[in-house]
Amino acid sequence: MGFSQSLALKTAAALTALLAVAGLGAGIAFYWSFVRDLPDLHTIEDYRPPIASHVLDRDGVPIGTFFEERRTLVPLASIPDHVIGAFIAGEDSSFFEHAGIDYRSILRAAWVNLRAGGEIKQGASTITQQMVKGLLLSPERKFRRKVREMILARRIEQRFSKQEILYLYLNQIYFGHGAYGIGEAAHTYFEKDVGSLTLSEGALLAGLPKAPSRYSPFRNSEEAEARRGYVLSRMSAEGLIDAAGYAAAMVDLPLLAEFGAVKDDPAYAYFNEEVRRYLFDRLGGDQVLRGGLIIETTLDAELQQAAVKTLRQGLIDLDRRQGYRGPLRKVMESEIAAEVVRLGEENGLLPEAEEPPVDADPSAAGDEGIARDILGKEDGALLGVVTAVDPQTDRARVAFAPGVDGFVRLADVRWARKPDPNRAPYSVRAIESIFAVGDVSHFSAVASGDDTDEAIASEGPAPLFVKLQQVPQVQGALLSIDVETDEVLTLVGGYDFERSQFDRVTQASRQPGSAFKPIIYAASLAQNYTPASIVFDRPVVYTDEASGFTWRPRNYKRSFYGPITLREALARSINNATVHLFRDVGIDFVIDYARRLGIESPLNRDLSLALGSSGMSLLEITRAYGVFASGGRRVVSKFIRRVSDRDGQVLLESVELGANGEILEASDPEPEPGDFADVAAAAPDQEGVLAADPNQVIPPEEAYLATSLLRAVVEDSHGTGWRLRALGRPLAGKTGTTNDQADAWFIGFSPGILTGVWVGHDESRFLGYGETGSRAAAPIWVDYMKVALSERKKRDFPVPDPIEFARIDRKTGLLADPSSSNTVFQAFLEGTAPT
Repeated sequence: MGFSQSLALKTAAALTALLAVAGLGAGIAFYWSFVRDLPDLHTIEDYRPPIASHVLDRDGVPIGTFFEERRTLVPLASIPDHVIGAFIAGEDSSFFEHAGIDYRSILRAAWVNLRAGGEIKQGASTITQQMVKGLLLSPERKFRRKVREMILARRIEQRFSKQEILYLYLNQIYFGHGAYGIGEAAHTYFEKDVGSLTLSEGALLAGLPKAPSRYSPFRNSEEAEARRGYVLSRMSAEGLIDAAGYAAAMVDLPLLAEFGAVKDDPAYAYFNEEVRRYLFDRLGGDQVLRGGLIIETTLDAELQQAAVKTLRQGLIDLDRRQGYRGPLRKVMESEIAAEVVRLGEENGLLPEAEEPPVDADPSAAGDEGIARDILGKEDGALLGVVTAVDPQTDRARVAFAPGVDGFVRLADVRWARKPDPNRAPYSVRAIESIFAVGDVSHFSAVASGDDTDEAIASEGPAPLFVKLQQVPQVQGALLSIDVETDEVLTLVGGYDFERSQFDRVTQASRQPGSAFKPIIYAASLAQNYTPASIVFDRPVVYTDEASGFTWRPRNYKRSFYGPITLREALARSINNATVHLFRDVGIDFVIDYARRLGIESPLNRDLSLALGSSGMSLLEITRAYGVFASGGRRVVSKFIRRVSDRDGQVLLESVELGANGEILEASDPEPEPGDFADVAAAAPDQEGVLAADPNQVIPPEEAYLATSLLRAVVEDSHGTGWRLRALGRPLAGKTGTTNDQADAWFIGFSPGILTGVWVGHDESRFLGYGETGSRAAAPIWVDYMKVALSERKKRDFPVPDPIEFARIDRKTGLLADPSSSNTVFQAFLEGTAPT
């Protein structure tokens, strides 16, 4: 072999070695680029996707969810075979044959897409690849992501069985409208569990993963139906169903749930927000939104619904007493026809309301049946435009969509006077003083109508009668606590959470007005006053030496009663008598006593405090009344019983709301400095009762006497809480109205339930003529407690041992004799009754 030939062989060998090294380096670089940071999944237990945390009421009823992805894991065994078959036929018919990648499908899709000029017309991803894309990678369409997807799909097939892959796939994929996984999809589209899905319903769901938005039956019914038919035809072709099953499923059109039905009920929104706020602070948002927590709360779902309903109705009633603020807008008569079409779209009364066809015939688009259905629902209201006003019949005609009209009768809108907060409500006498053609307002259905009315008999056999609706500007709040368990039963922080997330139970600080008076009267009992003690109702003039400000409190009815018993003074809510009592008991003593009851807000150290001039939360003052209701025991407000993670481990127990909205754990071993339990423990003891139990903040007999005074507010004929007598039960409570009538309160309790109601404007302004605590807040309290007490036995407040009873003269407070004409049976601390 010559030198040149030997050199050539050596050169070729060297080049081959270099190429091998280069190839090895390229392979390493490829691996490093595509595989080095791939996520790993070793066992099925490693599959821990984000799942929703569920909030439950006291009986385990779901009342809310917190989630990043709305998902609930469903075992494969709980999914019917025909549902699994639908997904396999529709998405990957060779699923049980391939090893993660279907090469034939890849070639077929490549050819179809090539013929389409490179446009993506057909995909070739297997179920395994789709699962990998959703679980471990991003959905972006890039070559690098596709290669990584294929590598991971092979790895998954090597480590997991086909059944395990199906479990991962069906729980991972996105079905549209916020639903992740088959479990949530079944609830979103059909409001049922997976195990109850029919073949037809399963086929519809199986058609969604390819393009959830395009094939959504809520948005594109024709596309969804075509896709469902395709899945069923594939099941038939693959032998998963026979001809008879295919034919039956094709005509079995799925009955969809109401669009948007799967969402948290707004009735629980304020309460759930308190829960979310605490858990975010304590456990972190990631665990709350992704960790699948089970949050067991104290809320009573049925009572909460009643609380929301009664509060909203009470605010609507108050708003109507103030008159009609006028239409939302006005349109010219020439524009009414176009406005009717716009309203039909906004009200959802046009076909394909999301995208109404340009050339649609508006005259044929209306659906009075749908209008009746929407208007007939609780809080159901539609926008309507007044198209005619008839003074002769006192009727107005309102259009909601082309071909959908309703009629307003004067009798149903007599409240709609022009607003005047300084004038008592009156009834409107003419329909034309309320409506004008072109007015656009909200309307809701009337409970019943006069179908034989001659004036409109020609319009159809069953005319649609509607009434005017007006969203109240006034706000309110309601809180209810079980006295025996200290658990929050209901919490409503405002008229509508979507309008305002500000919680007026825990976050608002408002003057309680006369609702603060019971604390002063209870404090006087601790200074040896009795319910029959005499106080003097006479004018008071107070001048502040520093500022020179002069304060002259007046009674609500501008009259004075002279000498009057404590019982009478509180029952009538006499301002001046209370100021005199407050001064005699001592400002500092009352403030200390309020702290003992749980009032933690700053309190004004002047005589105006007697009339509730210092702001506090509804939660705070309601809990203070709870001390009377519970026989002198500290009442807390537990709102979370237990929080467990997805594995069943208990993370938190017995969590309570703090007095000013801060959230505490009831199980904390030591009270924080400044907690009113400390104040109570340091308070003067009576026969060792307080020392034995730090939660016993005042003696039982003192609490009972305070309760008896609050019962007089309800039971006496002139008591401001007279509306409660309609319930026919032993009840105690107190109205509250501020001097400027900006806040109205009623705080009260039965032997088992403690409830507080506040009504007012957020910006603190005049509520309206005559809108006191008795008129604005007490009716809400009564309507709610009627429901809350309906399932509870009637019982009286328990009487502690050192209490005795005596019949006294209501006016003089002396022991009644045969000449007494106005007497009352009154409780006293043993040995203190008049003789």
